Amino acid sequence: MKHATHQVGDSEHHFVLVTEGRDLLEREALEALYEAGCTDASIGHRTVEFDREAPTRWDAIQTAIQDVGSVAGVKVVDVRDSLAVLSYSQTERTLS
Repeated sequence: MKHATHQVGDSEHHFVLVTEGRDLLEREALEALYEAGCTDASIGHRTVEFDREAPTRWDAIQTAIQDVGSVAGVKVVDVRDSLAVLSYSQTERTLS
């Protein structure tokens, strides 16, 4: 399992990654996400919501995309500040 190293001056950054591919709530996918270092995230069927500490927002997002993308059958397709910005029709398409 990866262990995040937090530096003095790191800030916490909140964002959501939207994915395609396998259901992230499948046991194997959940275990793979944990092993990839996503211990700072809440996981949904097609979303991973992070509160990640990093020096910059870009660093937080970049490492999260790498962690989630390392899981077989999962592709990151969008980054959001929150799922609240999605309209109902977008949510249906994105999360179904």
